[in-house]
Amino acid sequence: MMFRASLAVLSVLAGLALGGLPASTQTVDATAASKEAKTPQNVDIESDTMEIFDKEKKAVFKGNVKAVRGKVTLSCDTLDVSYTEAPDAQGEKKTDVTFLDAAGNVVIVSGTQTVTGKTAHMDVKANKLWVKGGAKVVQGQTVMNGEQLFVDLKTNKSEMTGGRVKGSFVPSK
Repeated sequence: MMFRASLAVLSVLAGLALGGLPASTQTVDATAASKEAKTPQNVDIESDTMEIFDKEKKAVFKGNVKAVRGKVTLSCDTLDVSYTEAPDAQGEKKTDVTFLDAAGNVVIVSGTQTVTGKTAHMDVKANKLWVKGGAKVVQGQTVMNGEQLFVDLKTNKSEMTGGRVKGSFVPSK
């Protein structure tokens, strides 16, 4: 089943949206989340523990992880952040996040939309997001369920797959 989605997961909380549904159906708007994902903002992360692996260019946050960027919150048990380091135009070291991997009780909240699953993987440079393991998207009373959710944040195109995809679309008032 194809639909557009809205969710911002880091820039690092990027953007997902539902859409392409009849006008009388409550939909999830991708535009705002996509704009938010492209706007430079701080990311605040808290967890029980944090380890940095310099050689692997990876930071691992474990236990009650909560990452907030603007109006988007990601909660999970473990968050792995992969990054690269290179000099910027002024010769100073610049860190760029390349991949995010969230595992365990993944919950992403953006405005009135909530996305849940067992795991989430984001390719930050490609602006693509996968939520797996009983993916669920809720906005108001509208609910979509599937085994896996894929979102291309550049095109605002989403696809929910895996087994039988189920949706309950409630008209907006």
